[in-house]
Amino acid sequence: MPKQTPLSSTKKTAGLAKALKENKEATQAVEKAADDLAVVHAVLDSELSKEAVSSDVDRAVEQTNQLEKQLSASSEKLKKVNESLERELTNGKA
Repeated sequence: MPKQTPLSSTKKTAGLAKALKENKEATQAVEKAADDLAVVHAVLDSELSKEAVSSDVDRAVEQTNQLEKQLSASSEKLKKVNESLERELTNGKA
């Protein structure tokens, strides 16, 4: 098994730090998209009378709800990955 040199450890830490930064940016983008979609869903759901809603619009309203839930779940997964990366970076510096 090759011995890690300080340089390779530094590269690994830099790589993890970059991955963490990019993942945090992705998390923020997913959270914003989920929030925006939740607003769209709320507006569509509250502003359209049930009598005036066509089946296509009704499916679109339901789909916005499902997409918002999927984005929220993805955001939670990204947050967990971020936490793992932060722990790995912290442990690597110790």
